[in-house]
Amino acid sequence: MRSEPFPAAMCAGSGSSTIVLVIERAYRLLSLLLVVAALAAVPSAAAAVPPSVPPIPSDLTSTDVSIHTRDGKTLSGMVVAPRAATHPLPGLVLVHGSGNSRRKSVTPEAIAFARQGIAVLAYDKRPLDQPVYSLLADDVIAAAATLRDQPGVKRDAVGLWGISEGGWVEPIAASRSPEIAFVVLASAPGLTPLRVQNWNMLNKLTGAGVTGALAGTLSDRFYRLADDAGLFAEADHDPQPPLAAVTQPVLAVYGTADTQVPAAESAAVLTRTIRTPLTVRFLPGAGHTLRVLDGDGIYTDELFPAYAEIVGTWVRSTAAGRIPPPHTDPLPAQRATSDALTPSAWWESWPAQIAALAVLLLGFLSYPIVALTRRIRGRSVPTARPARILAATGALAVLGFVAYFVTVADSADWKGISPGPMLGGRPVLWLAVQALALITVIAAAMTAHASRRTRGDRPRQVVLLVAGALFLPWALYWGLLLP
Repeated sequence: MRSEPFPAAMCAGSGSSTIVLVIERAYRLLSLLLVVAALAAVPSAAAAVPPSVPPIPSDLTSTDVSIHTRDGKTLSGMVVAPRAATHPLPGLVLVHGSGNSRRKSVTPEAIAFARQGIAVLAYDKRPLDQPVYSLLADDVIAAAATLRDQPGVKRDAVGLWGISEGGWVEPIAASRSPEIAFVVLASAPGLTPLRVQNWNMLNKLTGAGVTGALAGTLSDRFYRLADDAGLFAEADHDPQPPLAAVTQPVLAVYGTADTQVPAAESAAVLTRTIRTPLTVRFLPGAGHTLRVLDGDGIYTDELFPAYAEIVGTWVRSTAAGRIPPPHTDPLPAQRATSDALTPSAWWESWPAQIAALAVLLLGFLSYPIVALTRRIRGRSVPTARPARILAATGALAVLGFVAYFVTVADSADWKGISPGPMLGGRPVLWLAVQALALITVIAAAMTAHASRRTRGDRPRQVVLLVAGALFLPWALYWGLLLP
């Protein structure tokens, strides 16, 4: 053991610059934690659509309408219908997927379904910071009432169509309003939002080539923490009770290439749960939005072949009183089976995890901070090399983990996820953080061994060793010490 200041690599060349570095790291950690909270609140399974929307074609009419909700709000909408219609038409209210979507996001569906001889209402979804399915269902009921009052609409033949998140909202609305004549579910989840979103993330990671412990860290661990913290709205909504309460005929359409909603599992839930005439159709090769992809893998405004015809034929037949007999296409192979996430144990809870981060950073960063303070005061600072390594690599491993975790999670969108350069199925940056974690564990063991021969400066070493001891289970839990 020798007496020396904290190494230059941690001091950044001077006492003042080290203090600035510590402050910057603390600020970045706080910012990253806030981003994690915001990201976890993002609702699941959004129906991705391009920003440009085609105008209403000349063979169709478009009429602006106002929808007065149960709680006194007014939502704007439009009714699209065939211009040449000579008799009352069945009606179809379009229910959005997740996000604060406006009518333009479903205009391609409105156009395609109107050309099938249907009066279609598309409206601006109520803006909400977090989705509330019960409230959104009330808006759907109000929209259906508005459509029933439109000229040229067959009042007893107004139903619902909804995609993605709309598949959780529609059954609630239909079970509350017997005036709704039928239900069309598009890419509708039959499982809880938390389970669906976790499956969605695993597919993104698989698509990016990520294997090993990181896959579980960015999916299971992340979403369980978000759910425990109450940041994932409607995470545990069970769609089966509303589905079982539906009394109207139901058509469900899925794409076999859907990576956002487990189509085969969801369809199986529908067939077990819905007690009314149910038709389930699968479109081979179609993705989540049931639209055509362009050469760059971006969804266009064009609906997948046969999709509009399937919906139009079924709606017209049902509206005419000729309800199609129950039918379910063979369930397709699914990329992977979804898993239900178990509730967090107390030590996995968000307060415990925040406390662990605080203890780790306090333990690791206090060691150089105390050394720096004493150095500024001109006092000798007895240190051991393993302790210096432990403090340095421990702090870097924790901060590096949080920074990488949030950066990669924040990169996720409907197209996939960006983990960075890969090496053997593991992102290079993740491997670097894992290397720091391994060095930290080794340094902790060496520091504990060396501390038996150290007589002075016990409080600082005890704090550092507590952080080192806590780091092992924390790093194992988050996959930093797993292959």
